[in-house]
Amino acid sequence: MEKLLLLSLLLIVCSFQGSETNRDKALDSLVEAERSFAAASVEKGIRAAFLEYLADDAIVFLPEPMNGKEGYGSRPESTARLSWYPAYADISSSLDWGYTTGPYELRSNPSDEQPSGAGFYLSVWKKQRDEQWKVAIDHGSSYPVEQIKTEVYQSAPKTEASEGASQDLQQLDEQEVQPYHNETLVYRAGQYPVRYKELSIEPASNITYTTLGHDISPAADMAYTYGSYTRGNEAGETGYYLKVWKVQQGEWKLAAHNLVPDRKQ
Repeated sequence: MEKLLLLSLLLIVCSFQGSETNRDKALDSLVEAERSFAAASVEKGIRAAFLEYLADDAIVFLPEPMNGKEGYGSRPESTARLSWYPAYADISSSLDWGYTTGPYELRSNPSDEQPSGAGFYLSVWKKQRDEQWKVAIDHGSSYPVEQIKTEVYQSAPKTEASEGASQDLQQLDEQEVQPYHNETLVYRAGQYPVRYKELSIEPASNITYTTLGHDISPAADMAYTYGSYTRGNEAGETGYYLKVWKVQQGEWKLAAHNLVPDRKQ
């Protein structure tokens, strides 16, 4: 009886370790895809890199949301240099859906020592039929170059997987009081991203969100939503948003919340 119990415990431990190893490998492959994407941008140019790493149905914001292949495909190659690297990443328990985020720098001329622009990107990735990672949606938030600082990559810790409902997600996406939690990454134009727990004041709750699209991981434990927003009344700030969601303790919570106002404002 004791031997049987010991064998059962060993099988459970081995199963858990195997699950951890599979997740680590999948997350590493996602981050490596991001780094390869960034390297292609520097070596081949912005347009060429995006056309290579965007999924056929990817959404980008230029500044309005549109099909990425069409948006970048209709543009000439830029002489500017766009560089970035991942600072944080997480992956669904399905191991084929995840997101990355990190700082970027833009140089009008590749030889420029100082960047002319800076910000943080937020990208959701999905594995394709050929098992290659491709970007499903990408949105960036800018801040002054004076705020640039070096980030050290961190991977999200594994959490207990549970499923969320699509209907619940869409209802939460448009409600004024958003379901933040302590570790939610909050992006605002002109400001360096921070965790929700680091905010000195609560995020505005006078924002009207209009969902334009969403996608849920095959495991239904992670998702993204995107759309337009208006702050305050009709004459207030308008723009577009991208939110990444994760199910925690059976409820959808925001993993990342990115608002970008219209450039004309």
